[in-house]
Amino acid sequence: MKRVLLLSIAIVCLSFISKAQETVLFSGDQTTSLFSRMDIISWGMGDAANNYVNFGTEAEPAFTEVADNPVKTGLNTSDKALHMYSLQGHSWWPDFLTMTLTDPITITESNRYLHIYHYRENLNKGFTVYLSANGDWVEDPEKGTRRFDMDLTTAGVWEDVVVDLQWFIDNSTPLEAVNFLVDRNWGGETEAATNYYWDEIVLSDSNLPRGINLYTADKIEIDLGNEDSYNTWVKTLDLQNSENSYEIVDNPFTDQTTAAPFNTIMKFNKSENASWWQGGPRFLLTGTLPVENVGSAAYFHAFINIPDMEAGVDYYVVQLCVKDFSGNEISSEDILKYWSDDAGYWVDMVMDVTSIGYVSEVQVRFDVRRDADDNHINSPAGVFYLDDLVVNDSEEQREMEGSSIAKNLGETNIKVYPANKQLIVEGNAASVEVYNLMGSFVGKYAGNTTKTIIPVSQNGIYLVKAIKADHSVSVSKVVIK
Repeated sequence: MKRVLLLSIAIVCLSFISKAQETVLFSGDQTTSLFSRMDIISWGMGDAANNYVNFGTEAEPAFTEVADNPVKTGLNTSDKALHMYSLQGHSWWPDFLTMTLTDPITITESNRYLHIYHYRENLNKGFTVYLSANGDWVEDPEKGTRRFDMDLTTAGVWEDVVVDLQWFIDNSTPLEAVNFLVDRNWGGETEAATNYYWDEIVLSDSNLPRGINLYTADKIEIDLGNEDSYNTWVKTLDLQNSENSYEIVDNPFTDQTTAAPFNTIMKFNKSENASWWQGGPRFLLTGTLPVENVGSAAYFHAFINIPDMEAGVDYYVVQLCVKDFSGNEISSEDILKYWSDDAGYWVDMVMDVTSIGYVSEVQVRFDVRRDADDNHINSPAGVFYLDDLVVNDSEEQREMEGSSIAKNLGETNIKVYPANKQLIVEGNAASVEVYNLMGSFVGKYAGNTTKTIIPVSQNGIYLVKAIKADHSVSVSKVVIK
């Protein structure tokens, strides 16, 4: 099995936050704190039936305490930390921890980043940091400004959570509170009893998490099925839904390449009960790749193959998602499309990730659907194949070795092929429409009775729809190199 070349590149750890630009809000080892209150949300404390988070008993519930640090050998070596305990079987509501500042703090560039050491005995469904003075929930439109849906990468390990407070600078609003939705268990599934800890909550001028691993490599390539490659880049694989499953299999598409990295691939089985955002595997990386600098990696690539698609559906939306270390997310939304005419063929999906600055995790969501009101809905169960996840500096779609250069997908009396940065359509086409493989419209052109020549400016894979006078349609896939 061919070993990915990048395995020889070292991964280094850079850990720094300027102490001169740090304001300590809470430390378990200090008796003073800038918070006047750090406890379960007040309306959840009065009724025993609603005591979802506590470290007492069902009969005698208690709430937060400053307790011994459970793990002092890692990132956080403090003796004490803030502790809460979640009883088994409780739903997420009202699983909130509110931290109210005694005095509001003005946010500037010198204290723009909120850092929180966080430890979770079980990862469960992740958590949310939300920033509102009275503990009110901050809704979806404020994700990335005052609400941050986040996850730790490893259970039983201290990690530094970082939140960008830019919204407070832009809106000239002081920071009044820091709040946690402790377990983002929207489905209300029963989960194990769990210990949670928080410590060393500070404001800083650095956006880099304390203890962060920054890759010195200039790109990532994850060869699924290659153990060395996988372990180098992937720390945690999250299937998102307990009914989803996967297996590493030999590449069954033998009419295309089965050479490494495509000798073994991931077969992902998506459950019909998976929510739209749970429709594909999520890979938390062993480190973080900077992508914001000129010349650095800027594009996330994933090879996708969907051999069986629902009858009558022209395409499936495949959504690529990338998060940084702070839980900030960018995605391809509904732009990337796997066309039914490509069923059984490998297609490279590509997304520009420069704007996020750092890549700490990647995800592929298969068959993302919306209803007539444009709301996301679940899609049917399906089998999807995935391999060779790459973050690099190339915006060009990769071509699978062994794929056909021009693949006629409709009528045979229309011939479409590339020549010298041109699309050539031979046959009596009344008009020709051209799309790139992401589904974006390139242009519509008047046809010629014998040959239509369409110049193209960029390399890539194009879908060419030739429409005849009788309204019959021929669709071809053409690669321009």
